[in-house]
Order: sequence, then C-alpha cells, then structure tokens
Amino acid sequence: MLAADAIRFAPTFKDVGPGQPLLGCGSCIDRKVCGGLHLRNTGSLLVSCMSYCTCEDTSQCDIVCPRKPEDYVARHREVDGWDLTTIPTARTVELPRLPDWIPLLQGNLLGRRATALDDCLALPLTYALKGRGHATRGRTRQELGESYGVRPRHGWVLSGVQEDPAVERIWPLPDISRIARQLVHAGAIFATSPDFSTILDSPRHDNLHAMKRIAWVWYHMTQGGLCTALHVNGRTDHDFVRWAEFIRLQPAVKAIAFEFLTGTATKQSVDQYCERLADLAAAVGRDLTLVVRGNAEAARALRSAYKQVVFIDSTAYMRSTKRRRAYLNENGKIAYLPVHTSTSREARALLRHNIHTLRLAATEPRAPVMPDPQARLDFNALPPQQDADDESQQLALFPQ
Repeated sequence: MLAADAIRFAPTFKDVGPGQPLLGCGSCIDRKVCGGLHLRNTGSLLVSCMSYCTCEDTSQCDIVCPRKPEDYVARHREVDGWDLTTIPTARTVELPRLPDWIPLLQGNLLGRRATALDDCLALPLTYALKGRGHATRGRTRQELGESYGVRPRHGWVLSGVQEDPAVERIWPLPDISRIARQLVHAGAIFATSPDFSTILDSPRHDNLHAMKRIAWVWYHMTQGGLCTALHVNGRTDHDFVRWAEFIRLQPAVKAIAFEFLTGTATKQSVDQYCERLADLAAAVGRDLTLVVRGNAEAARALRSAYKQVVFIDSTAYMRSTKRRRAYLNENGKIAYLPVHTSTSREARALLRHNIHTLRLAATEPRAPVMPDPQARLDFNALPPQQDADDESQQLALFPQ
C-alpha cells in the first residue's frame, strides 16, 4: 500500500474507464483477467499496479502481492485462481418478495421481549452469528428475538456490508453452507454476500482475490438455501464486465448488491458506479433485483435499469438511538426533533414512528407533510386497533 503521505492523491488513483492503461500493464501476465488500470496522468508516480507496493517489510503486510511469493501462491490457490468462471453452477433459490425500503437494526433498543415491529427487518450479517472460529453458528430464531428485541413478521434480511474486520470473519468459516441453512431455519429470507474490499491503493491482485472470495461466499450461501444477492464490488469498468459474464453463467443470481458508503460515496464516484451498474444490468440481459446501501438518490436513479431496487437503511435505528423523532417538513424533507424516552415502550413507539416516516419519504412519490411537527410524541396514547402482540398495525407489505 502507499505511504500515508500519498493518500492525499487518492482521487488520482481511481480508474477512469476507457483509455490507455498504465505502461506496466502491457507486460503483466494477469492483464486479461484484470483489464489493466486506466488513471489520470500520474507521471512517474505509478507505472503499474505494483507501484502501490511500498512495503519495506513485506512480512508485516496482509495484501495479496506477488512480492511475497509463497503467500501469493497460497492466496491464489485458496480461491482457485482469479477466474470467476471456475466456480460451479449454484443451486437456484427462490427470490422472496421484498419491500422497496427495509430498516436496518444495529443493536437492541427495546429489551429482551421480542415484539413484531415490521414486516422485514435487516441486520448486519455477522450480527446473526454466534461463536468463534469453527464454533461459529447462526443464531436461532429465539436468540435473534432476544438479542434485538424484535421479530419481523415476514423475515430477516442480512446485509453483508460491514467494516472489514467483521466481513473478514466470514471467509475462514469452514462450512458457510451449514451456517446459511441455520439462518434460514431462524427466519432469514434473504441476504447479501460479504463486500470484501477492493482496496484502491493496492496491487490489483488483492482486488482480484477479494472479488473471487465474494463469488465463493455467495455460492456457498446459496448452496445452503439462503437466497443471496451477489455483492458486485469492483474497481474498474472491466471488473463489472467480468461480473456481468459471471451472472450470465449463473442463473441462480437473481439479485445483486452494491454500497455507496465508503470509497464510492463521492458525487463523481456515485455517477460512475451508477453508470457501471446500469451497463451491467443491460449486459446480463435478464431481470435482476438491486439491493443498495448508503445513497437513496442513487437507488432511485437505478430503478429504470432493474426489476426492483431495494434500499436498506439504518437511519431510523440510528436516529432513534439519539432520541430523534422524524417528521416531514413543509418542503417534504425529513427533519428531526429531540424527544425523551424513559421506557422500552416509548423507545419502541419512537422506532416504529421513525420507520414509518422514513419509509413514506423513501417510497411515496410525494410524501404528505406531517401535521404539527412541533407536537410532542404521545407515548401514552393507545392505537384504536392492535394486533395479537398488543402492537399497532403496520403498513401492509404487499398492497391489495
């Protein structure tokens, strides 16, 4: 990886698509699978992707790099090479019907009593696991309910978008298919594969290794009977061409996933990756569902290219942890007011209100303005109708 004082040049290191690749790409034996790097004028700073390697002591580096021959060969073998087409054809798992907007929880605001909060609820993938190393297993239905204080009426959705240490926990697991079966038994109806990072300032071999790991984990999760979206991480246009080829060869890929939370969050990157995702959908030539994290505008922009775009959003949960109540202002935009909660019932009411409001803002063409936004949230008022769990009725998942 580059030295810390070179990171300020990071925008220069982003692949810009068509054009002349770096000079060193011409003699690279992995040029065919990689496609080469196409960068803005970097002068003599970068001659090939190996120019990113500046390690004085390679034994302290965990990047997949040819300058560590023994480790490089081992990492190449563990994924059966960089070619995505060596992965067997996966079993077909039925794609469940999903809402266009799904709230993501990242903890328990409500206590151990599991209450029915919404039709579909999302969790980070590793939050549904328990144990360490070979002892790792999927949490049971009861454990999920007690751990997060809720249960979805329709089922759990598991998001593979997490920080690198959490995501890397998945790869060494000895039997991912077994864990996927356990998660299905616990009520998971859908997941997205882990988003192993395609690091910007690393040799391309590390990117190719990450992409092949994504494909392998997708395969094993699908083999376990859990319908899984393929996370299409990539650094270049050619990476998305390769993903399109892989999807064409794998009929079991009915959904793909992408995140706009980290290196893809800038305006320039959002536009570039939206174009890549639209081109991928056209190249595949069949209906796909797209699952998006991190940018609602990007999700809306891609609706015309995909059969359905599902947006997984942690905002309702995060704002509820900060005790903020969402409302739609006079311009139809989401705003927040501070509130106080002292019981789990009040916290549950706040979270339910925020989920309902943010769903309206995300899915309604013109969301209605909430009346009297300065009014206090009445936690003591009971709804006129209640379900069997003493909870207020929710919006129907499937409109009549």
